[in-house]
This record gives sequence, structure tokens and C-alpha cells, in this order.
Amino acid sequence: MKKLYIHFMPKADGDAGIWFANYKERISVVGPQLGLSAAQVTEQENAAANAMIAIDAADTKRKDLEEAVKVKNETRQTAMQVISRGVAIMKASADYQESLGSSLGIVGYSRVFDLNEIKPVIKAVAYPGRVAISFNLLVMKSVTVYSRIKGTYGWEKLGNDYASPYEDRRPLAVPQQAEIREYMAFYFNGKEDVGQQSDVVSAVFGG
Repeated sequence: MKKLYIHFMPKADGDAGIWFANYKERISVVGPQLGLSAAQVTEQENAAANAMIAIDAADTKRKDLEEAVKVKNETRQTAMQVISRGVAIMKASADYQESLGSSLGIVGYSRVFDLNEIKPVIKAVAYPGRVAISFNLLVMKSVTVYSRIKGTYGWEKLGNDYASPYEDRRPLAVPQQAEIREYMAFYFNGKEDVGQQSDVVSAVFGG
């Protein structure tokens, strides 16, 4: 029988923050009982406090970033709705010329895509409780996302998604043991995967 050693320090930031707070509170009582000097107790308290501050700061920045991205997306969508109405009026004008439209950057263009060659571009970012896999759609409406643990073979299909990012909320394979998750994707035409496999990206997920 193989014994699995699990380190006392939680890996997930949320759990670690609670752990550091408890350690800081209790070390002044337990530390001297177990041989720590006053200076060593203070050193332990400061280390725990610094870790708590860093975790809280990172969590605040993460939430600020998520909120900023949400506001940005909503603002862009609203702006395009307003601008699209104005563009429709101008293009319906008898005086409209493509040169005028080009000066405003409102003349569209077409591109030809070979469905056998198209290849999605993806990026994986780990957050507490999830990994976000962002992707571009080009002319397609969906992607299929696959994953595996780094060092293993064979891809597990996670699912299809129609709007970036896809969120992988699967729990850790081994509780409290961080893992490196690899991801790749194909475009999906509604029936099957098409085109070329994306590059493989990875993220360290701690739960």
C-alpha cells in the first residue's frame, strides 16, 4: 500500500488565506510552548500576515480585472449598437460613396477561409475553482474543447462552446494537489470537428 503525503499548507488561495489567519492568531500561544522565542514568534506572525495581505491583494486585482472586462464588453456592445444605427442611415443616403465610408472605417470586406485549414487560437488562465479557456471563432460558430493532465496521453472531450471563454470547473483529480492541465480545441460545424487542431496550451490549476 502506498502512503500519500499531503502537505499541511492548502494550495488554493481561498483555503490558504484562512490557514494563514488561523496560524497568525494561534502562533503567539502555541509557539512559545513548542520552543519558539519571542522574536521567532514575531517572525512567524509577520510571515503569515504578509501572505494574507498578498492573497487578499491578488484576489482584489482578479475581481477588478473580471469587472473591468465585463464593463468593457458591455460598453463595446452598446457602442456598436448605437454606431450601427448611424452607419445604416449614412449608407442609405443618396450621397453615400465608398470613399466616404472608407474614411470612417465602415466598409466591410470578405475573406475566403479553407475549412480544412482553419485553426482556432486558444488561451488558458486558471482562477480559483475554474480554468477559463478563451478562443476565437473566425467564421465558425462553435469550438470543441479537449483536455488532459500534462504527461498523460489521450484527450478528454470537455464539450462545445459558442461564446468565449469556455470554463472548465472540474475538481482536482487528487484533492489539494495542484495539477497542470493541457488544453486544445477544434472548430465545430454543428456535426463534427473541422480544420486543424489548435496549439496546446496549459494552466496550473490548484482548485
